[in-house]
Amino acid sequence: MPRTLVVGMGNVLRGDDGFGVEVVKRLEALPDVVARAKAVEVGIGGVHLVQELMDGYDLLVIADAVDRGGEPGRLYVLDLEVPATSSALEAWQRDLTDMHEAVPGKALSMARALGVLPRRVLLVGCQPERTDAVELGLSPLVQRAVDGAVGRIRALLDPVEDLKRRDEILQVMFWLQGEGLGPDVAPADLLRFVDDAGAVESAVARLVEDGYVEPSQVSPGGPRYRLTSFGLEEGRRRFLDEFEPYLARHAHGECGTADCSCRAGGAECRGAG
Repeated sequence: MPRTLVVGMGNVLRGDDGFGVEVVKRLEALPDVVARAKAVEVGIGGVHLVQELMDGYDLLVIADAVDRGGEPGRLYVLDLEVPATSSALEAWQRDLTDMHEAVPGKALSMARALGVLPRRVLLVGCQPERTDAVELGLSPLVQRAVDGAVGRIRALLDPVEDLKRRDEILQVMFWLQGEGLGPDVAPADLLRFVDDAGAVESAVARLVEDGYVEPSQVSPGGPRYRLTSFGLEEGRRRFLDEFEPYLARHAHGECGTADCSCRAGGAECRGAG
């Protein structure tokens, strides 16, 4: 089983900045999480995080408040790219803003320079409402988001659940293209079928990484994605495996085979006879 470290970052004296710490407290009480990962609070201590990573892990999941300009309480799941440095000292001295706010920041760059950064680093972040004043406790919207973040991390730690979500996104993208609503698909299009913005972001990022999906060259109004030739074939196969028995019950002169020529006005129909 891959070794996974889940860390909660944040300052509990700064209101919603304590989001990550609260998430990890919840995770530490769940047997299924304890069986799959080590969950720890690191506060805002970058050195503490680097020390934890020295034990050797394949996956790092960071729970933290992150300001991306969204509505307070919105969750994000992001694959982090950590910049390389020639030495750990350079990583620590580089001109970044506050280490905690500039994720991946100095600590992750230092971990990479030391060779202890896991192959994959994920951020499960929440848009805060207030972090400036000295204040204990989370705002109501961010407090409600804690349950969602806990569920999201549990799914990330379950490889079967992670694969199921990516498979679902692949099938939806194939169906949208077959219905003439693609090939260029925006995350908002996928959210009509998968009501979880963070899960969609994470799944699409992994599908791009694995070569099933690529960013669209034409992306007015925000990012859009399309299936690669490999993704199209895999999407077709998985869609038909899942739905062809139901699609065979056709009507309106069309068969239920998703890639049959009759759906585009062709003369031959696989469902005929």
